Amino acid sequence: MSETIWHLIKAANNEEHGPINTDTLLAWASEAKISPMDKLSNDNRQTWQRAPMIRELQMDWLIQMPDQYLYGPTNIATIQEFLATGEIDETVVLINCVSGAETRLSDETFFQFSPHQVRSASTTLVGAQWPDLERGSGDALLQQRVHVLEKQIMEYQRAIDEWERTYSSLRQQFIEATGRDPL
Repeated sequence: MSETIWHLIKAANNEEHGPINTDTLLAWASEAKISPMDKLSNDNRQTWQRAPMIRELQMDWLIQMPDQYLYGPTNIATIQEFLATGEIDETVVLINCVSGAETRLSDETFFQFSPHQVRSASTTLVGAQWPDLERGSGDALLQQRVHVLEKQIMEYQRAIDEWERTYSSLRQQFIEATGRDPL
């Protein structure tokens, strides 16, 4: 049986990575390097699927952020990464997309094994870093920049969601006041 070959398109910058094998793909997922908006292909770029649709990635969780914004679906490794970097704490609510159950992170069994105290090389799968990135001082700056940009993307998405809610509300008010659609 031949090894599955994957191609990945990062939603943040539309950059394509690949060909990569399944082990590398799973390693990237374990390092929280695959977002719910990223797309994957395993048929030589003929068709693309969003990352949560790929069963192997186990992106079965939604994170309900403190401001009620939902992030995901994502996997346990990303939840652990957010915990380790302080973006979430043990009180956030997780929603299991498979069962529909809602629980606090601290109530999940994997929480006990999360690297939430110290983020170090021992808590990361070594050797699965992005290709073509030089190791050294520039790597830390690049990771910091990626972290800042990912936070900005989440903030922008929250703003878009709020604008859409406001638009829907104003549209409904217009329809109720005039009896017709605004456009």
